[in-house]
Amino acid sequence: MTPKAKPGPYSFSKWVYSIVSCFVILILLLLWLSFTQSVTERNQRAGLYARMIEGTITRTLESVEVSLASVADDLNAGQLDPEHLHRVRARAQKMLRFAPHLRQIVVIRGDQTLIDTLYDDPYPINLGVLGIDWQQRQHLSLGLQLGHTVRGRFLPKAGSFPDESMRHSMIPVGFSALTQDQQPLKVIATLNPDYLKRYINDLDLAARDNVYLVDFRADTLLQKGLYGPHREAVVAQLQQLIDRGADEALQEQQPGLLPLNTVAIRLLAKYPLAVALVVEHRQSLYLWLEEKLLLLAGLIGALLVLGCSALLLVRNNRHSLEMKEQVQLLSKVVEHSPTVIVITDAEGNIEYVNKTFSRVTGYALEEVVGRNPRMLQSGETGEEEYQAMWQQIRNGGTWYGEFHNRARDGSLYWERATIGSLRNEQGEVSHYIALKEVITEEKEAAEKLRLASAVFSAAAEAIMVTDADNRIQMVNESFHRITGYDEEEVLGLNPSLLKSGKHDDEFYQSLYSTLKSHHYWEGEIWNRRKNGQLYPQWLTISSRYDQAGELEGYVCLFSDITKRKNDEAIIIRQANFDALTGLPNRNLFSDRLSQAVRLSSREHSQVALMFIDLDRFKYVNDTFGHFTGDLLLKQVAERLAECVRKSDTVARLGGDEFAVVVPQLNSVEVVDRIADKILCSLEKPYNLNGHEAFISCSIGIALYPDNGEEFESLVLHADAAMYKAKARGRNTKEYYSSELNETSLLRSQMEKEIFRALELDQFFLVYQPIWSTDGARIEASEALLRWRHPEKGLVSPADFIPIAEETGCIHSIGEWVLEQSCRFARDLHRTQGFCPTVSVNVSSLQFQRGGIAEQLALMLQRYELPGESLLLEITESLLLMDEEIVGKQFQALVAMGIRLAVDDFGTGYSSLSYLKKYPISRIKIDKSFINDLDHNEDDQALVSGLISMADSLAMEVIVEGVETVEQLNRLQQYGRPKIQGYLFSRPLSEPDFIEVLKKNR
Repeated sequence: MTPKAKPGPYSFSKWVYSIVSCFVILILLLLWLSFTQSVTERNQRAGLYARMIEGTITRTLESVEVSLASVADDLNAGQLDPEHLHRVRARAQKMLRFAPHLRQIVVIRGDQTLIDTLYDDPYPINLGVLGIDWQQRQHLSLGLQLGHTVRGRFLPKAGSFPDESMRHSMIPVGFSALTQDQQPLKVIATLNPDYLKRYINDLDLAARDNVYLVDFRADTLLQKGLYGPHREAVVAQLQQLIDRGADEALQEQQPGLLPLNTVAIRLLAKYPLAVALVVEHRQSLYLWLEEKLLLLAGLIGALLVLGCSALLLVRNNRHSLEMKEQVQLLSKVVEHSPTVIVITDAEGNIEYVNKTFSRVTGYALEEVVGRNPRMLQSGETGEEEYQAMWQQIRNGGTWYGEFHNRARDGSLYWERATIGSLRNEQGEVSHYIALKEVITEEKEAAEKLRLASAVFSAAAEAIMVTDADNRIQMVNESFHRITGYDEEEVLGLNPSLLKSGKHDDEFYQSLYSTLKSHHYWEGEIWNRRKNGQLYPQWLTISSRYDQAGELEGYVCLFSDITKRKNDEAIIIRQANFDALTGLPNRNLFSDRLSQAVRLSSREHSQVALMFIDLDRFKYVNDTFGHFTGDLLLKQVAERLAECVRKSDTVARLGGDEFAVVVPQLNSVEVVDRIADKILCSLEKPYNLNGHEAFISCSIGIALYPDNGEEFESLVLHADAAMYKAKARGRNTKEYYSSELNETSLLRSQMEKEIFRALELDQFFLVYQPIWSTDGARIEASEALLRWRHPEKGLVSPADFIPIAEETGCIHSIGEWVLEQSCRFARDLHRTQGFCPTVSVNVSSLQFQRGGIAEQLALMLQRYELPGESLLLEITESLLLMDEEIVGKQFQALVAMGIRLAVDDFGTGYSSLSYLKKYPISRIKIDKSFINDLDHNEDDQALVSGLISMADSLAMEVIVEGVETVEQLNRLQQYGRPKIQGYLFSRPLSEPDFIEVLKKNR
């Protein structure tokens, strides 16, 4: 055998050179990898910082949004009066003291600034330069709107613009709100960008790294670094990110061995903003060299050492190198294993963890070495379980189990572990090794399955699952509760066992056709319970498909809607029938009349519509109470139903108004018979819980098609005919005629003109003196309302006052009369030195609404008048009203010194009990008792008795309508009443009254 030749010096040198060259290349490669790793780390850190900045900005905007929403809620909680606005402003100022990121809060309604936390007297804001799109709505937020970055610290005034030379800037943010009366408000705050910049500057960013906060309109709201080409890259990448529907991205610009820069961008979850961080990699090399300077020096030294020792290592440790390679290979396998590997010493202190451990827990190797694995425990595992584990592995056994641990970021995770011991040559435990597998997702899936099963069992709706052949696979407890069938009774059967028989084959064919085309059907269906009972149910059927898209079966959800159907029937009755009488209400009446009109149109017949209004019902209601009035209405309804045919409809329209629809009418005589029967029936006495009452009714009749072919015209004409019947004396019927329509139009025209008369100052007052019995002096004056119409001339109060009371305009007119009367009394005081009492007529409707005493208190104060200057004339009907309502107002008026008089005494429901009950100081005897006083003995006895009665009650008496000397002489025989009438004076204008007053002082 030829001996192997030994290597010569040259070959030896070459071999050494090769080894050294390899090491140099290896070191250079490591350095390059280290540098690229540094670049990668900077990129990863950029993404992390972008998320951190995004989180900080999101939380800041959320706090701003909550603050502005709180201000909006405070605004909605009040009436926006000065006191309420002051409280809201104080709360906003307090809010700013705890919000360093906010400088100013304003509230704007329209163009008016209601609140400004900086100024007590807020100024208008130039909203146009703020860039806030108030129409935009955020789906994930409460409604915060963002504007453009504006130079300056506070919001610019209207008509001014931001100064671009200013160093400070602010970001306007807005929030829409509504007042209690639904008026729109704008709540605007100024966000301090320096607050966010300080946070960004505190991050470990390189000097040339740029940070941008950009909205979806490509406007930069916040920027760290110089403006340059990076912004265009950020805007382009933002648009790509939005187009993809992603929320973050990390992209290199000019990629290669060394990219120019990297852009990390992150979208805000709740707001249309993006955070972008641009990393300049030209600086990465400088940073890396600064960090690795000592390492480079060490590597050069190590290279020399390695070069010197390479030969010895190769010659003497070849076997060791081979073993080392095996160990390194094993180490790589362990390091990159997907299983978490933890090695501890005999005391349980960590000596090694692999990368998977760091990825799962968030702890690096150097952070956990020397620490006990219990650092990860969540606290949910008992001490007994840990003791049992240690006992088993210390005895040489292997422990299998699960841990619920806590990662570094606080999140919890589940892992399945296998733990065993390693022993040395002496048989002693030297290490423990734990192999762990994360099973959090497995646990969550199991929990979801458990919850789904619980929901399935506890659901209030019945659930039925079938296969593709429509055989029942599963039902829940509610299925048994609704149908009566147990699960064992229906498994494998077809759902058709529940059929009620109420639906035909066409119904089920339509159901399956819809289910096949839309994979979903929902609707009402009747089914049968186990006991045979039929019931309605609301059914929803959905198709189930497997991952391959093949039909697996169906899921059916249904609920028993028996109660809902019954409730609907009750609602329908309530919507169409009167609750008191059981008659059709206005809604059903309209439907029946429309149907009757359509039927008569086809059959060429007639329809009669009767409007019935009860006469004297208000008297019964006011005298005996509302409960008795309700009894009366019920009896009226019964009598009306007895007077009509089965095909006719009797309806209650409201209050004491009724209607009768008589369809398919071939002769008007039928209408006459029904109307006469109703008149005769309703005028019979009514026994109402021991009270006997008498009423009648007025009937207006309109015929289709003679008096109108539309629903509205028939109703209008029947109503007009009813009013004519009342005008004719009541307890009668009246057919509609064209003359009625003309009267109705004139009445409607007068209603409109009354409303305009106040605006156009067409009303005026005249004053009629009230004299002493001998006519020697004026004791008082009565203010009388007059209307001078521009076309009709003077309109009598008898013509327009009733219409004003019906329309409610009497309240405005009455307030105007009181105001003018107080002014007149004030002028008499100032010019004449004394003032006869001014008497003013007040409608009972003004007392019913209330507030008369408060109105007069303000007027007396405004005109500096004593209450004794006024006397209010009321009608006897007012005394029949609710005692509590009337009595309190009377007491308040008398307490101010205002006196009360009963006008037209004796013509209405006169009662001495009312004169005793209420603080009445005067009565006025109506003119109707005076007209025949000089020759009518009945009138003489009546007037004499009234004056004597008033004297005995210490009341003054005023006699109206005295026009002759004979009447005056007769009155002087009965006492000393005050006289009002044409005998002494007609109503006078204000100047004429003053002249008469001067002559009779």
